[in-house]
Amino acid sequence: MNHSSQNKFCFVFTLLVILMLPNFSIGQHYFRLRADFTIKEKFSDGKMSLTMGSVLYDRSYRKLVYHVTFPSKEDWVIMDTVFNRIVDKKLVARQFVPMLPSSTIFEFALQNNLDNFGLEKSSYTLSKIDRDGDMVLTTWLPDKRLQKAIGKIIVSKRAGKLVGVAFYTPKNELVKKQIFKGYLKSSGVEFPAEILEILYKVGGKETKISTFKNLRINEMNDDALYNFPVPAK
Repeated sequence: MNHSSQNKFCFVFTLLVILMLPNFSIGQHYFRLRADFTIKEKFSDGKMSLTMGSVLYDRSYRKLVYHVTFPSKEDWVIMDTVFNRIVDKKLVARQFVPMLPSSTIFEFALQNNLDNFGLEKSSYTLSKIDRDGDMVLTTWLPDKRLQKAIGKIIVSKRAGKLVGVAFYTPKNELVKKQIFKGYLKSSGVEFPAEILEILYKVGGKETKISTFKNLRINEMNDDALYNFPVPAK
């Protein structure tokens, strides 16, 4: 896969553990989120990419929609565990991704459950709590049935806000970490202004910086974008 194709898909890939996070029931208060995004990625071979657009999520539709405006106009729709790439209203790619829209930071933010990365009602159990200066570190262990496939997660918080998340293999090797910087606030919902992700691979590490702005909660227009249709092949 070339780097252009990687740019289309790599941001939606996450650890298998995400499938184990909770699938929340639909509430009545905060149900819809929208923000403008910019994603800067650096690959292990030194090449870089830039993607810009807006992201939309509606809890009732269970769709995560990325309306990409740069470097080309297209739409990415994640439903269930399927990533759909749509160009000019035509489905040009479909791929499995180990992620549910209802198990992402967008859902956690609407649930006001972002501080523990949605782990409280997942297949993970709180193992211990430590302090490092003004930060609180919580270690979460997977269910025993999953411990051969996935490892622990360490969540760091400062003043009650999520600061970082670190993912490990069953052999206690660091796989990926996310660092959250600053928060946007709209209608009582807080969402990270910047997320730095570092993925550790055999060939070297890859980084991604996602920045967000213009956070909107429960907007009532553009319903067709939130429920973006996925055409048949």
